[in-house]
Amino acid sequence: MVLEDTTRGLQSNKVKRLPPSVIKDIELKNHARRLADLSPIRIKVRQCISCGALFESAGNRTCGCNTRSTGYIAGREII
Repeated sequence: MVLEDTTRGLQSNKVKRLPPSVIKDIELKNHARRLADLSPIRIKVRQCISCGALFESAGNRTCGCNTRSTGYIAGREII
């Protein structure tokens, strides 16, 4: 019973990370946004509304687990 709780706790602490290329792209965009006096893009740890997994995101609400049913309109995720 204790083993199940610790295993479940370890699984919930896993966070799907963004690839380094995406982080670098966001950093470059933030530099341009700073020059234009705009607010920076922030990377947040979110919980997927579809499967409940934790993941890093700059705006999406799903981790990519349901790519078939997720669409995009004007760069925004539509579920």
